[in-house]
Amino acid sequence: MIITIEMSHYPLVDVYEGPIISLIKKLNKVEGLDVYTNAMSTYVQGEYDLVMEHITKTLKDVFVDGLPSSTVMKIIPMKLSLDKGWKTF
Repeated sequence: MIITIEMSHYPLVDVYEGPIISLIKKLNKVEGLDVYTNAMSTYVQGEYDLVMEHITKTLKDVFVDGLPSSTVMKIIPMKLSLDKGWKTF
C-alpha cells in the first residue's frame, strides 16, 4: 500500500533551518521514498512499511541527538499528486 505522510518538523531553537534540511536530506537518501517540500511541510511517499521505518528511524536520530523539537504528521493512505513545482533537497 502506498502512503503519503505530510510532516512538519519544528526545532525549538533559534537557528532552525539546518536541522530541518538535515532531516529532509536523510529521507531523500532512502531509495523508494519520494520526498517533496514546500514552505510549510515535507511530504514523504512510498510503500507503507518503508515510509514508516525511515520516518521512525530519522526522527529517533533527531530526538537522541537531544535537539528540542516538535513534529506534526498526517498519514494519508494513498499517493497524492505532488510532483509539480515542489522543491527537493
